[in-house]
Amino acid sequence: MIKFSNIFQPYCVAIFVALLSACGSDGTASSNEISHSPPVQISGTKTEVNLDIIGADITSDVVTINFQLVDIDGAAITHLVASDFSVTLAKLNPSYVGNNTGNWQSYINKIEMPGVGTGTLPRMQAILESGSSGAFVSNGNGTYQYTYAQSVSNQPQEIIEQAKIENLDLSYKAQVLHRSGMQLSLDGFKRNVTFDWIPATGKTQIDGIADHAIASTKNCNSCHGELAKHGGARTEIKYCVTCHNPGSTDANSGNTVNFKNMIHKIHRGKYLPSVQAGGEYKIYGYKDNEYNFSKIGFPNDILTCQNCHAGNATAMPEQTPTVNGDNWRDIATQSACGSCHDDLDFSQHKGGQVDDENCMSCHQNSAVAGSISDRHRNLATEASEKFQAEILAVSNTAVGQFPVVQFKVTNPETGEIYDILNDKEWTHSNGDSRLSIGLAWSTKDYTNTGNQSNNSSAVEMDALELAIDNGDGSFTVTSSMAIPDGSLTPNYVATGSGSTFISGHPAVALDSEKPDELTQIGLNNTISYFSIDETNDQTTVRRVNVSTEQCLTCHGDLVKHGNSKANNIQTCVTCHNPRNTDKRTREMAQTPPTDGKVEESLDFKTMIHAIHGSKMRTAPLQLVGYMGYRTHVYDEDKVHYPNQLNNCTTCHVNNSYQLPLRNNVMGSTVSTGEDIKNHDDDIVISPTAAICSSCHDNSEAKIHIESNGGSFSTTKLQIDSGVVIEQCSVCHGIDRVYAVDTVHNIKKVR
Repeated sequence: MIKFSNIFQPYCVAIFVALLSACGSDGTASSNEISHSPPVQISGTKTEVNLDIIGADITSDVVTINFQLVDIDGAAITHLVASDFSVTLAKLNPSYVGNNTGNWQSYINKIEMPGVGTGTLPRMQAILESGSSGAFVSNGNGTYQYTYAQSVSNQPQEIIEQAKIENLDLSYKAQVLHRSGMQLSLDGFKRNVTFDWIPATGKTQIDGIADHAIASTKNCNSCHGELAKHGGARTEIKYCVTCHNPGSTDANSGNTVNFKNMIHKIHRGKYLPSVQAGGEYKIYGYKDNEYNFSKIGFPNDILTCQNCHAGNATAMPEQTPTVNGDNWRDIATQSACGSCHDDLDFSQHKGGQVDDENCMSCHQNSAVAGSISDRHRNLATEASEKFQAEILAVSNTAVGQFPVVQFKVTNPETGEIYDILNDKEWTHSNGDSRLSIGLAWSTKDYTNTGNQSNNSSAVEMDALELAIDNGDGSFTVTSSMAIPDGSLTPNYVATGSGSTFISGHPAVALDSEKPDELTQIGLNNTISYFSIDETNDQTTVRRVNVSTEQCLTCHGDLVKHGNSKANNIQTCVTCHNPRNTDKRTREMAQTPPTDGKVEESLDFKTMIHAIHGSKMRTAPLQLVGYMGYRTHVYDEDKVHYPNQLNNCTTCHVNNSYQLPLRNNVMGSTVSTGEDIKNHDDDIVISPTAAICSSCHDNSEAKIHIESNGGSFSTTKLQIDSGVVIEQCSVCHGIDRVYAVDTVHNIKKVR
């Protein structure tokens, strides 16, 4: 579980940056997991290319593959030329446990000489073979044949000598699994496909032979959207590993680009022991470009190996299992384990380990070190599954009344109801145990006007202090503040619907042998809605623009504000609303922001865009957190968004990213005026301008927005009265020529 002290901790988002070494660089591509590339639809336009390798053969140590190209309707594509594609060729060298694990080794290699960085030795690298290098035949009917230039047994002498130095086995072994890979670039479309076969038997993937796949492209794309590396040309994990294997090393850094080692280290990034000790993790890629991954942070829990690796035993329902996807828990290797635990010297580990042969003698259920999966348990996440809050009833919610909230907290695993006034998890002092009941209004767009506070946050009550035991396992908390009826400054009368939510954290000793070491366990927030003055007491639920579930696809857990706010976006927006800013925390900031602002909006729709869009912003978002303790600067050093920033559907649901906005979406306050409790004197950015400028914050974009009715300095009154009228949807509305999905090139079907 992520243990950030408040929501302004950096969204440390892992990015699989455009890599790497000697394979070169070109355009963008779509993805597939199986051995062919399914048609996709981009911005409503059909793609043209569907590629399949349909056979492979080897004669006189030379490999020939047959493949076909058709369009989305199955019609043959006949205009392919040799320069439109490249190929790879690799064999799987089995490990000591056989084909359940092993290492790919490319037959097509070059020697890279060190030139920049700290590397000093020449190193072997796998490379592509251009389609122009071998014998290419078009059959004129959409089927083609390619014979590799590189023999599987006749390597150049310099490659043979380098392989000896690096202890690499490049010999041809007909009995092991072989993989041909193809990278296609045709008519602007990119494709990767692979074909597995065993030369000795002639059996292929068409015959159902077991392939070797540890990670799934689809699982990677749950965060990355579409892996498209090396200029966009490399999109499939099965294809990537034909080059990114132990036989490839970056000579400039001396670091291997073996896929499992490299990807583990990238995703752990700034938390690598070597980086924590002051080192850096770098790879030098195409044309010796430096990629420094020392500031990358995985947005999920790094212990949760099954986020990427999923076999039949460990795959979650939304994941695609792979044949070897359970290897992470079943087979320990120095390469995999040492990539994250890079401070471990295996030559000294438990008497010295020269290879992987003895790893499983300790790393299994019955052995001294226990199982790999047990060592990677997140005890805090497991503990959180034992707590669930439920709002049973809300009453007295009309204006002037003091709302009464009835609730209970249970253990969903056992059905047990917690006694929050006496059970140890809820009675620890010094804030270790916390349970809060919140009230917010109005659900059309929260402002919490009349909350008698110096901010626009929801009203929260300490349930551990105020709760009354109802004797049936439930508890009741009565608000000490009435729903605003206009009798108090700023004389606001609440209307519509409101919400109540439960948040907090029990305190749990995760280690039974250390009962005094407590961990605050984020309680998944729950929210309920109530009528203030709706007809027939019907309730209006706050609009749902983004899905918590989609956020958790990357983040795993969203646990913020000292572990008290957890995994419910609908709770977040009660405080992160259009009228809330960080003015009061800025006034007490221990490290004042450098953006020259008196206050910054905390509106969810602007804040989250600005955080995730750090790479394209001209100025990073700066926010001051709780009590001014920390100033959070969301720049490229802190935030590395792994997906395509233009793909709004990664987070948004129900076409909520489209224009025009709903009529009740408010502008975002950028100045709370002289009276922070009274929103009438707020200076706001009109709503569409606020959203778009949170990513597009350059001066040209602002001029464009203002020239089309948007304003960066207006009031709610001017917007409501029609003085300010945003005309953005004239061009950017649904089905318009510059519709949001068009200019963002948002994929309709993936």
